[in-house]
Amino acid sequence: MFDAVREEIAYAFDRTVFFRNHMEANALRPEDIRSAEDFQRIPPTSKSHYRRNFPAGVLAKGYTLNSPHVMRFQSSGTSGDRLNSAILAYDLTRRQATALGVNPRFNELWRPGTRPRICRFAPPNCSDVECATGFSSMADRTLPDGTLVLTVAHDLLATPEWQVVKAFDEIEAYQPDLLVVDSTHLAFLARWGRRLGRTITSPSKLHVVSGYTLMTRVARRQVEDFLGDAVPIGDMIGMSELGYLGFECHLGNRHINNKDFYVEFVRDGKPVADGEMGELYITTLDDGLVPRIRYATGDHFTPLGDTCGCGTELPRVRIEGRATHMVRLLDGRVVTPGEVDAVVGDAPWMDLYKLEQDPTGACTFRYIANLTARDDDVTALEKRLTELLGPNPSRVEAVDYIACERSGKFQSCVSRLAAEETP
Repeated sequence: MFDAVREEIAYAFDRTVFFRNHMEANALRPEDIRSAEDFQRIPPTSKSHYRRNFPAGVLAKGYTLNSPHVMRFQSSGTSGDRLNSAILAYDLTRRQATALGVNPRFNELWRPGTRPRICRFAPPNCSDVECATGFSSMADRTLPDGTLVLTVAHDLLATPEWQVVKAFDEIEAYQPDLLVVDSTHLAFLARWGRRLGRTITSPSKLHVVSGYTLMTRVARRQVEDFLGDAVPIGDMIGMSELGYLGFECHLGNRHINNKDFYVEFVRDGKPVADGEMGELYITTLDDGLVPRIRYATGDHFTPLGDTCGCGTELPRVRIEGRATHMVRLLDGRVVTPGEVDAVVGDAPWMDLYKLEQDPTGACTFRYIANLTARDDDVTALEKRLTELLGPNPSRVEAVDYIACERSGKFQSCVSRLAAEETP
């Protein structure tokens, strides 16, 4: 594996202006990197590097944005300004196939000679067309690969009924094999479906891939209840600029793609041990267009180290969340969005929640209850959250509306304090 890393370093140094400058600024050349220990001498690269140098500084010599098989993407802006990027279509497909390969329930999607019909229901900033207004046609929102992007308001809970009905109608007309969704958005559609007496069906076997934000247990419970056990649902680990970084196996465990990428989990500049949380650094392998070396994703995971009963060789990880979303406690500890979600659980009495830490460190947990909510449910959750978030002050509030982030994503856990402190 490390021979492939060294080849990627040499290629990036020789073919991209940015990475050559990055290495030379640190008095390094490819031949200096002979081992995994040497590799750590290369300072991590980041979104800001690729934002400033796109496209000329990061595209490999011989490529332009108009070269064959080049696909352009724009991130949603979760961590700040939106990031423009590009990827070769066959690299995207290869990474997707490796990741989905951990879950045999998705095998039938990729029959030889066929292409699955895909509908996307996600925040408008995550789409490659204008879909927030709802007034565009299906043809206007069909991407070159045939994917139909469904309409939804930029602020999810502000989506009007007529736009929800339109989404159901278009799914029925399009007859997809695959729904690619933000799980919070699909849970929203599920609640409306029950209210309107609508279902999501297709003559083909329907599959669901969830991405974009953390798939909370609350959202998953609603989606599973609405679609039923026969519909495979898989949680995808991914980034717009890199594609599929991992996927959920049929046993419900998340696996990271260490075949198409060289992966590191790093804290304070050093690799973490299994069972410890670290930031994911990605190095692409055989990426001819935009090679990335030690790319700091901003996403944190805990590598678990043990093998999974699903049979895959891809390592198992626990998703923790982004650094800017982690709650900072007065005693120096951090609480991750993954930990918050574990404490909340699937909460059958709740439709939606958001934990927000303000710049003073105080935490407010807002939730939208459903008709099954009881006082005992709220009291028990308050106790668990107090234990999790102490010594910081925290409170729990029942509300009727919770706003999305500026990016259009609905984040279940945000920290204004962490966002201010994270460079």
